[in-house]
Amino acid sequence: MNILYAYLPCYNEAGNIKALIEAWLDEKDALWEEGYELKIVPVDDKSTDHTLEIIRSMEALHPEVRVIAHKVNQNLGGALLTSVRDFLHQGIPGSLMCFMDGDNTHKPSFVHSMIRRQKEGADCVIASRYQPGAKINGVPSNRLALSDGAKLYYSAMLHVPNVKDYTCGYRLYTYSILNTAYRKYQKNLITMRSFSCMMELLYKLHKSGCRFAEVPFTLYYDDKAGASKMRILKTVKDSLVVALKLRLFCR
Repeated sequence: MNILYAYLPCYNEAGNIKALIEAWLDEKDALWEEGYELKIVPVDDKSTDHTLEIIRSMEALHPEVRVIAHKVNQNLGGALLTSVRDFLHQGIPGSLMCFMDGDNTHKPSFVHSMIRRQKEGADCVIASRYQPGAKINGVPSNRLALSDGAKLYYSAMLHVPNVKDYTCGYRLYTYSILNTAYRKYQKNLITMRSFSCMMELLYKLHKSGCRFAEVPFTLYYDDKAGASKMRILKTVKDSLVVALKLRLFCR
Protein backbone atom coordinates (compact mmCIF):
# COMPACT_ATOMS: atom_id res chain seq x y z
CA MET A 1 0.00 0.00 0.00
CA ASN A 2 1.41 3.35 -1.06
CA ILE A 3 0.90 6.47 1.06
CA LEU A 4 -0.54 9.85 0.14
CA TYR A 5 0.70 12.65 2.38
CA ALA A 6 -1.58 15.71 2.50
CA TYR A 7 0.35 18.78 3.68
CA LEU A 8 -1.73 21.72 4.92
CA PRO A 9 0.18 24.99 5.54
CA CYS A 10 -1.53 26.94 8.32
CA TYR A 11 -1.14 30.41 9.73
CA ASN A 12 -4.00 31.66 11.89
CA GLU A 13 -6.52 29.25 10.37
CA ALA A 14 -8.51 28.54 13.55
CA GLY A 15 -11.74 29.10 11.64
CA ASN A 16 -10.81 26.76 8.79
CA ILE A 17 -8.42 23.98 9.70
CA LYS A 18 -10.81 21.63 11.54
CA ALA A 19 -13.21 21.54 8.59
CA LEU A 20 -10.35 20.94 6.17
CA ILE A 21 -8.90 18.05 8.18
CA GLU A 22 -12.37 16.52 8.49
CA ALA A 23 -12.83 16.83 4.71
CA TRP A 24 -9.59 14.91 4.20
CA LEU A 25 -10.70 12.23 6.64
CA ASP A 26 -13.88 11.85 4.59
CA GLU A 27 -11.72 10.82 1.62
CA LYS A 28 -9.77 8.15 3.53
CA ASP A 29 -11.81 5.13 2.42
CA ALA A 30 -11.93 6.21 -1.23
CA LEU A 31 -8.18 6.75 -1.23
CA TRP A 32 -7.67 3.30 0.26
CA GLU A 33 -9.68 1.78 -2.58
CA GLU A 34 -7.38 3.61 -5.01
CA GLY A 35 -4.35 2.08 -3.32
CA TYR A 36 -3.28 4.87 -0.95
CA GLU A 37 -3.13 5.10 2.81
CA LEU A 38 -3.83 8.68 3.94
CA LYS A 39 -1.52 10.74 6.15
CA ILE A 40 -2.56 14.33 6.98
CA VAL A 41 0.27 16.70 7.94
CA PRO A 42 -0.75 20.23 8.92
CA VAL A 43 2.25 22.58 9.05
CA ASP A 44 1.56 25.31 11.60
CA ASP A 45 3.62 28.39 10.81
CA LYS A 46 3.75 29.80 14.35
CA SER A 47 0.10 30.83 14.42
CA THR A 48 -0.92 33.45 16.98
CA ASP A 49 -4.50 32.21 17.32
CA HIS A 50 -5.76 28.75 18.36
CA THR A 51 -4.82 26.95 15.13
CA LEU A 52 -2.15 24.74 16.71
CA GLU A 53 -4.38 23.78 19.64
CA ILE A 54 -7.14 22.74 17.23
CA ILE A 55 -4.73 20.66 15.17
CA ARG A 56 -3.31 18.96 18.26
CA SER A 57 -6.83 18.04 19.37
CA MET A 58 -7.44 16.47 15.95
CA GLU A 59 -4.08 14.71 16.15
CA ALA A 60 -5.08 13.14 19.48
CA LEU A 61 -8.29 11.77 17.97
CA HIS A 62 -7.09 10.62 14.56
CA PRO A 63 -3.92 8.55 13.96
CA GLU A 64 -3.85 9.82 10.37
CA VAL A 65 -3.00 13.35 11.60
CA ARG A 66 0.57 14.43 12.47
CA VAL A 67 1.33 18.10 13.04
CA ILE A 68 4.57 19.91 12.25
CA ALA A 69 4.87 23.14 14.25
CA HIS A 70 7.34 25.84 13.20
CA LYS A 71 9.06 27.55 16.12
CA VAL A 72 9.33 30.77 14.10
CA ASN A 73 7.15 32.07 11.29
CA GLN A 74 8.55 31.15 7.85
CA ASN A 75 5.67 32.17 5.56
CA LEU A 76 4.31 30.01 2.76
CA GLY A 77 7.70 29.28 1.21
CA GLY A 78 9.02 27.98 4.50
CA ALA A 79 5.97 25.77 4.97
CA LEU A 80 6.38 24.42 1.45
CA LEU A 81 10.07 23.64 1.98
CA THR A 82 9.30 21.98 5.32
CA SER A 83 6.67 19.86 3.58
CA VAL A 84 9.00 18.77 0.78
CA ARG A 85 11.78 17.84 3.18
CA ASP A 86 9.41 15.95 5.48
CA PHE A 87 7.88 14.10 2.53
CA LEU A 88 11.28 13.04 1.20
CA HIS A 89 12.21 11.83 4.68
CA GLN A 90 8.94 10.01 5.42
CA GLY A 91 8.00 8.80 1.94
CA ILE A 92 9.41 6.24 -0.44
CA PRO A 93 9.16 5.77 -4.22
CA GLY A 94 5.46 5.33 -4.95
CA SER A 95 4.38 7.83 -2.31
CA LEU A 96 2.48 10.97 -3.31
CA MET A 97 2.57 14.45 -1.78
CA CYS A 98 -0.50 16.67 -1.97
CA PHE A 99 -0.03 20.31 -1.01
CA MET A 100 -2.91 22.74 -0.74
CA ASP A 101 -3.93 25.95 0.98
CA GLY A 102 -4.91 25.52 4.62
CA ASP A 103 -7.83 27.97 4.51
CA ASN A 104 -10.52 25.51 3.34
CA THR A 105 -10.80 27.02 -0.15
CA HIS A 106 -9.33 23.87 -1.72
CA LYS A 107 -11.45 20.73 -1.35
CA PRO A 108 -9.77 17.32 -0.91
CA SER A 109 -12.36 15.59 -3.12
CA PHE A 110 -10.54 16.82 -6.23
CA VAL A 111 -7.50 14.72 -5.36
CA HIS A 112 -9.05 11.68 -7.04
CA SER A 113 -8.99 13.21 -10.52
CA MET A 114 -5.43 14.34 -9.79
CA ILE A 115 -4.40 10.79 -8.90
CA ARG A 116 -5.91 9.50 -12.14
CA ARG A 117 -3.78 11.95 -14.14
CA GLN A 118 -0.71 10.98 -12.15
CA LYS A 119 -1.31 7.33 -12.95
CA GLU A 120 -1.38 8.29 -16.63
CA GLY A 121 2.24 9.47 -16.33
CA ALA A 122 2.32 12.97 -14.83
CA ASP A 123 4.94 13.80 -12.20
CA CYS A 124 3.05 16.86 -10.96
CA VAL A 125 -0.69 17.42 -11.32
CA ILE A 126 -2.07 20.93 -10.78
CA ALA A 127 -5.64 21.71 -9.75
CA SER A 128 -6.14 24.44 -12.32
CA ARG A 129 -8.49 27.39 -12.55
CA TYR A 130 -7.88 27.50 -16.32
CA GLN A 131 -9.06 24.10 -17.49
CA PRO A 132 -12.53 23.55 -19.00
CA GLY A 133 -15.01 22.88 -16.22
CA ALA A 134 -13.15 24.84 -13.54
CA LYS A 135 -15.16 27.22 -11.35
CA ILE A 136 -14.24 30.08 -9.03
CA ASN A 137 -16.62 30.99 -6.22
CA GLY A 138 -16.42 34.18 -4.20
CA VAL A 139 -13.13 35.66 -5.42
CA PRO A 140 -13.08 39.50 -5.56
CA SER A 141 -12.73 41.00 -9.02
CA ASN A 142 -9.32 42.52 -8.24
CA ARG A 143 -7.96 39.10 -7.26
CA LEU A 144 -9.41 37.57 -10.44
CA ALA A 145 -7.67 40.23 -12.53
CA LEU A 146 -4.42 39.59 -10.70
CA SER A 147 -4.63 35.84 -11.34
CA ASP A 148 -5.44 36.33 -15.01
CA GLY A 149 -2.57 38.76 -15.43
CA ALA A 150 -0.20 36.34 -13.71
CA LYS A 151 -1.30 33.56 -16.06
CA LEU A 152 -0.47 35.64 -19.13
CA TYR A 153 2.84 36.90 -17.75
CA TYR A 154 4.12 33.52 -16.54
CA SER A 155 3.05 31.78 -19.72
CA ALA A 156 4.98 34.33 -21.78
CA MET A 157 8.05 34.30 -19.52
CA LEU A 158 8.33 30.65 -18.53
CA HIS A 159 6.11 28.72 -21.01
CA VAL A 160 6.21 25.39 -19.15
CA PRO A 161 4.53 22.68 -21.25
CA ASN A 162 0.99 21.70 -20.18
CA VAL A 163 0.79 24.40 -17.51
CA LYS A 164 -1.73 27.24 -17.45
CA ASP A 165 -2.04 27.80 -13.70
CA TYR A 166 1.39 28.71 -12.31
CA THR A 167 0.27 29.94 -8.91
CA CYS A 168 -2.41 27.61 -7.55
CA GLY A 169 -1.05 25.87 -4.47
CA TYR A 170 -3.20 22.75 -4.86
CA ARG A 171 -0.85 20.22 -6.43
CA LEU A 172 0.01 16.53 -6.37
CA TYR A 173 3.68 15.50 -6.63
CA THR A 174 5.39 12.15 -7.02
CA TYR A 175 8.23 11.17 -4.73
CA SER A 176 10.58 10.66 -7.65
CA ILE A 177 10.25 14.15 -9.15
CA LEU A 178 10.65 15.95 -5.82
CA ASN A 179 13.63 13.77 -4.98
CA THR A 180 15.21 14.52 -8.36
CA ALA A 181 14.67 18.27 -7.99
CA TYR A 182 15.89 18.34 -4.38
CA ARG A 183 19.08 16.51 -5.30
CA LYS A 184 19.66 19.06 -8.06
CA TYR A 185 18.93 22.27 -6.13
CA GLN A 186 19.30 21.22 -2.46
CA LYS A 187 18.56 24.16 -0.12
CA ASN A 188 17.97 26.42 -3.15
CA LEU A 189 14.96 24.44 -4.36
CA ILE A 190 12.62 26.93 -2.65
CA THR A 191 14.17 30.28 -1.79
CA MET A 192 11.12 32.55 -1.92
CA ARG A 193 8.99 32.94 1.20
CA SER A 194 6.05 34.72 -0.44
CA PHE A 195 3.30 33.24 -2.61
CA SER A 196 5.76 33.24 -5.53
CA CYS A 197 7.33 30.11 -4.02
CA MET A 198 4.70 28.06 -5.86
CA MET A 199 5.84 29.40 -9.20
CA GLU A 200 9.50 28.97 -8.24
CA LEU A 201 9.06 25.30 -7.37
CA LEU A 202 7.07 24.68 -10.53
CA TYR A 203 9.78 26.10 -12.77
CA LYS A 204 12.58 24.23 -10.99
CA LEU A 205 10.62 21.01 -11.35
CA HIS A 206 10.33 21.79 -15.06
CA LYS A 207 14.11 22.19 -15.22
CA SER A 208 14.39 18.82 -13.48
CA GLY A 209 12.42 17.05 -16.22
CA CYS A 210 8.95 17.13 -14.67
CA ARG A 211 5.94 16.08 -16.71
CA PHE A 212 2.96 18.28 -15.81
CA ALA A 213 -0.77 17.83 -16.14
CA GLU A 214 -3.75 19.89 -15.00
CA VAL A 215 -7.28 19.01 -13.91
CA PRO A 216 -10.18 21.43 -13.42
CA PHE A 217 -11.37 22.15 -9.91
CA THR A 218 -13.64 24.54 -8.04
CA LEU A 219 -12.05 27.22 -5.86
CA TYR A 220 -14.35 27.85 -2.89
CA TYR A 221 -13.05 31.22 -1.78
CA ASP A 222 -16.39 31.97 -0.14
CA ASP A 223 -15.88 29.07 2.31
CA LYS A 224 -12.86 30.76 3.87
CA ALA A 225 -13.22 32.22 7.37
CA GLY A 226 -11.10 35.31 7.99
CA ALA A 227 -9.37 37.85 5.78
CA SER A 228 -6.85 37.02 3.08
CA LYS A 229 -3.22 37.04 4.19
CA MET A 230 -1.91 37.94 0.74
CA ARG A 231 -0.22 41.34 0.48
CA ILE A 232 -1.19 42.03 -3.10
CA LEU A 233 1.34 44.72 -4.07
CA LYS A 234 4.25 42.82 -2.54
CA THR A 235 3.08 39.59 -4.17
CA VAL A 236 2.90 41.26 -7.60
CA LYS A 237 6.38 42.74 -7.23
CA ASP A 238 7.91 39.48 -6.02
CA SER A 239 6.25 37.48 -8.76
CA LEU A 240 7.41 39.78 -11.56
CA VAL A 241 11.00 39.75 -10.31
CA VAL A 242 11.14 36.03 -9.51
CA ALA A 243 9.79 34.99 -12.91
CA LEU A 244 12.40 37.11 -14.67
CA LYS A 245 15.23 35.76 -12.52
CA LEU A 246 14.12 32.19 -13.08
CA ARG A 247 13.98 32.66 -16.84
CA LEU A 248 17.44 34.27 -16.93
CA PHE A 249 19.39 32.32 -14.34
CA CYS A 250 17.71 29.01 -13.44
CA ARG A 251 19.36 26.03 -15.06
